[in-house]
Amino acid sequence: MRQRYLLSLILLASPVLAEQVDNCASMLGSLSVELRVARSLPPGRQTTFTCPGDTRALLGASRQRVLNSLGAPDATGHAGGEIVSVEWSYFFASSAEERGVAGIPELVFSFDDQQQVSSVRCQRTQ
Repeated sequence: MRQRYLLSLILLASPVLAEQVDNCASMLGSLSVELRVARSLPPGRQTTFTCPGDTRALLGASRQRVLNSLGAPDATGHAGGEIVSVEWSYFFASSAEERGVAGIPELVFSFDDQQQVSSVRCQRTQ
């Protein structure tokens, strides 16, 4: 009887626990690891990093949260000429010289006027 009661409690609590998973933190943590791995590669060796398929978990994250997870961006700029929407780029390459080479994975965060991620795109540099 007691085992059934405990099992019932676990089953009832499971959806609550699943909802508390911070997908943004998980994705930022994974990206942080991939970025460190790419930057630790010997010069000339390319990363195996592939762009995440779904970046919706990152939307709404604060600029500070991205900074805390990934560090300072490799490049910054304005998105579409808008002054309030700033972009941060992270290049998955081993050195600063290689970050300018075509074909390097680049992750770009756009921030809105509330300093939150409004969009994320991942592409290869050209």
